[in-house]
Amino acid sequence: MEFIYYLLKVSICLALFFGTYVLFLKKLSFFKGNRAYLVATLLLSFTIPSLKFERSQEIIAPRFFGDYDTVEHISGKSLSPIVISDATGFLSLSDLFFYTYLLVMLMFLSVSFFKIYQLIRYADAEFTRIDGLKVIYKKSGFVNCSFFNYVFIDRDSLTKNEMQILLAHERVHAKQLHTLDKLVLLLCKSLLWFNPVIYWYEKALEEVHEFEADQITATEFSADTYANLLIGLASKKPSNPILHSFSRQPLKTRIVRLFTKTSSPRLRWSYLTIIPLLVCLSWIFAFKAPDISLKQVAGNSNFVLVLDAGHGGTDKGAEGGGILEKDLALLILQKVNSIANERNVKVVTTRNIDQYLSLKDRVKSKGDLLVSFHLGQDIDPKINGIQLLVGNAGADSVKRKRLDQISYQLYKNLSQLKEIAVDNTPKEVESLYILNKSSAPAIILELGYLSNKNDRDYLTNPVKQEELANTIVSSIIEYNTILNREK
Repeated sequence: MEFIYYLLKVSICLALFFGTYVLFLKKLSFFKGNRAYLVATLLLSFTIPSLKFERSQEIIAPRFFGDYDTVEHISGKSLSPIVISDATGFLSLSDLFFYTYLLVMLMFLSVSFFKIYQLIRYADAEFTRIDGLKVIYKKSGFVNCSFFNYVFIDRDSLTKNEMQILLAHERVHAKQLHTLDKLVLLLCKSLLWFNPVIYWYEKALEEVHEFEADQITATEFSADTYANLLIGLASKKPSNPILHSFSRQPLKTRIVRLFTKTSSPRLRWSYLTIIPLLVCLSWIFAFKAPDISLKQVAGNSNFVLVLDAGHGGTDKGAEGGGILEKDLALLILQKVNSIANERNVKVVTTRNIDQYLSLKDRVKSKGDLLVSFHLGQDIDPKINGIQLLVGNAGADSVKRKRLDQISYQLYKNLSQLKEIAVDNTPKEVESLYILNKSSAPAIILELGYLSNKNDRDYLTNPVKQEELANTIVSSIIEYNTILNREK
């Protein structure tokens, strides 16, 4: 669903940019500027939601300096293996929605590629070079239109003067690379096939292409002669949307534009309306929410996640392949924190820099769940995979139930990752301070083994780090959702 959320953000950007175009720019005669605006905002709509500008939202727990520390010795027992049950055997609603979207997108792409293939096949025909254009004469199908510098003409239906005007018009399309805009739009339309705004964008961009070509061509020939040719060819329309047709756009609008007075140069300032819109959209989609204090988080009744990166400072932790546990654990924490903030999960971090914290410091932060990130090391390089470590809940049945639930959610989702193993048997550890002294249910995620090359390659790959972080956050959100149902 992350990709669907991204597309929805793209759609919002696209709608706002297009609304601005209609309100302030559409009636202007600065066709090059309008074309630049439409293409630029189309690309910006896909770019802005993918940007991540960091504004610190991490809350560093207060550090208590003192001589308290503990040397821990892991000893414990394996709990019952986690078994994933799926009684229905059917796709979830979100999966069904995504696969339906994907199927329609592939259909759009297939049709688009087929039309491009048709054009390439016709472009292999014999052509005549005229002023940089490759002119192909044909009588049926799409005629009097262009694709890059290929022009398809039915010369039997045109006088010599009309052909000169038409070639001059298509030469503008070729020189301005209008076809490139259409190909970009074709891809964007396949991705956003469900959004009507993308079709309005397509229509607006085609209009601007034709207005620009009309404007330039009419300076070479009289406007009256040019308008008469438009009327004469108005009934001939190509079936391929990638082509630039001499007469595809509405006739009345183009003729009116031909005889409309040029906009005042002062109106070029209208393009500055994009600046506040860019700032607002970037602020909404690309920046994190403002910082909040530890006191505010601790006093809030909403779910609060405490994240801990193991080791730090002089305590390096495990090491393998030149990678230190303290550094990689911190990097994973930061990615989890960033994604959690995006999804409106309040986060407290015990450390967000390379610093030493005592064990007592790590359990000072108040929250509803504590997740501590660690990495393993073993003399046997074959030992690999993610492990879940939980503390002994003793007689606290509520805490035990919650530990079982978060273990289940994490294993269920982490086991879907393709390139790293996950142990389905959580370990109950008796003597780990952070697990036993945390007021909230606490779990240690051993994210893999630095001594194992496969684990190390996976955990140091930025794409896989994002995948892992997203999976962890999704598991925690599911855990919180189940808690809310039980209240």
